[in-house]
Amino acid sequence: MRFNSLFLKSSIAASAVFLSLFSTAGAETIIDDWAKVTVPAAPALKDVTIDTKTTALLLLDFNGAQDPAKGPCNAKTKPRCLASLPKLQGLLAEAKKAGVYVVWSLGGSGTPADIATAIAPGADDPVVKSGPDKFVNTDLGKLLEAKGIKTVIVTGTASEGAVLNTGAHAALQGMNVIVPVDGMSSTELYAEQYVAWHFVNAPGVSQKTTLTQISQIKF
Repeated sequence: MRFNSLFLKSSIAASAVFLSLFSTAGAETIIDDWAKVTVPAAPALKDVTIDTKTTALLLLDFNGAQDPAKGPCNAKTKPRCLASLPKLQGLLAEAKKAGVYVVWSLGGSGTPADIATAIAPGADDPVVKSGPDKFVNTDLGKLLEAKGIKTVIVTGTASEGAVLNTGAHAALQGMNVIVPVDGMSSTELYAEQYVAWHFVNAPGVSQKTTLTQISQIKF
């Protein structure tokens, strides 16, 4: 009887500890711990030398500068997008000079005519239109495959939209991805910060991605 009593007490104590641990773990989520999160160190930016024959430059959703109703790249919702245009204009000029394949995309209700003038496509340049992932319901994959593209330089707005989804899709399909942090933009600094962190930490994506800035890209 004494053995049974001790066993019963021991079982009850163990159960209490287990339930206590389970209850504590179940009560804590990232929302509960939101204010406790420490910002990780900024990732290193790396120099990149482009293979011009197998690399494409993607300019994603830069429409709306002339009319905010026609796209996300406008002074009302994403002024940081407009601020990025001078550097992107230089990147585009260097890419074209080197013979790099360039593809534009549209977001929202925009048309090619609504893309910011500084980086606007020519009449015969390829432009695709889709949601955040520009590979979905477009010919982007076929366009890149036809040109033998193995690496994409991904720029655009929003960082957490077109840049993240299109770049991650490319990486998960086995392509190399180059992301210049001064070529992506959002309404929130946190969004750009998260996207930079994601590209260098996410499984399957980080192994294929190089984080850089426009001045560090050499053709």
